[in-house]
Amino acid sequence: MNPFLAYIISFSAAILLYTFCWSTLYPSLSPGLLVFLVATIAVHGAIAMRWKRSLENYPMVVLTEDSRPLYVTGLICLLWLADFVHAGGIPIIKILANEPYDYRAFGIPTLHVFTVTFASFYTVYLFRLFLDTRKKSVLVFFCINLAAAVLIYSRAMFIFNLVSCAFIGLHYIGKLNARYLAISAAVLAVVLFLFGVLGNLRESHVHQVDDGNAFFLETGSASKSFRNSIVPNEYFWAYVYLTSPLANLQKNINLADRHPPGIRRLGGMVVSEWIFDSISKRLFKTKLLIDPGEHTIYPFNVSTVYSRSFSYQGWFGMAATAIFILILPWVYLRIVGQTSPYLTIGLGILCTMYLFMMYDNTISTTGLGFQIAYPVLFAWLEKKKLFMLRDVA
Repeated sequence: MNPFLAYIISFSAAILLYTFCWSTLYPSLSPGLLVFLVATIAVHGAIAMRWKRSLENYPMVVLTEDSRPLYVTGLICLLWLADFVHAGGIPIIKILANEPYDYRAFGIPTLHVFTVTFASFYTVYLFRLFLDTRKKSVLVFFCINLAAAVLIYSRAMFIFNLVSCAFIGLHYIGKLNARYLAISAAVLAVVLFLFGVLGNLRESHVHQVDDGNAFFLETGSASKSFRNSIVPNEYFWAYVYLTSPLANLQKNINLADRHPPGIRRLGGMVVSEWIFDSISKRLFKTKLLIDPGEHTIYPFNVSTVYSRSFSYQGWFGMAATAIFILILPWVYLRIVGQTSPYLTIGLGILCTMYLFMMYDNTISTTGLGFQIAYPVLFAWLEKKKLFMLRDVA
């Protein structure tokens, strides 16, 4: 349950994989960027130890089973059904049947945001409930909710939910040994391979090509060293997803227009990078804030948590976002409270956010970032005796 350690793992792995040079699209990392990233990794390492000691004083409230999983899962299923009706079918079936489907237009506007975020939070909640109760019925409900990501063909949602559950599971284990490390490595290898398989399937469907694997190798400009290696081609998806954001960050640093710090640009950065995008995109429509955009390597358009901050305020913007990232877990810990039954769930999701900051700005990404609001909300509702998500008898 250490978001700072998750940050270290993520960025360290990306920098290491970047040195493999498996894509010819990527620019060389500049000394300035490397110094910045290594410095943030070092600071996160120092703070991670303090976080660990602080968290030892937070007891874990045990959850107990009641009838609510049936009713809440039923509500979530109705919400997904509304999305399917709106989209004219179930995405996974459309793709398998080779029917037209645009994942970017899926879901009822606004309501879909709630459906995705609440369903994801509740999936993680059910996993925590299963660890406490060991009831098979809870495990069944967990699998049903987890399967939603498969039905809507959202690899991101599926992996985010699994990773959040993994953090909670590791928290229950308490410490890692060789056996758990071996199992984790095997599971990770399988998940990343399937991630590539699903990606190839999507490429074949979207671009109407016979071999999605070969198409993506060309799209990502896979190097000869990768093509001639023993690594299965399916893993090129994982490599690109882990390293292309870093390449985009470097390209944005190389090409972004430099502007002196200003109030409008600083305000735009705060709103754009530190607030959920479901809110910020509406504020930008007012034309009161500036959107400087960012430079990316086509067709890969994500570029870590720092890229747009650089577009707004240069190195100062990146440093400000780095400080915000360091402060956020402490603020969240204080808001949720050490006696909250939802603390481990919120921290599991928070760790997932920090693990994927290398990939994108998961703070502003509503689909993931907004999930940390539910532990706060349900703790407050329970305290005020307005609604109980769990059995407290």
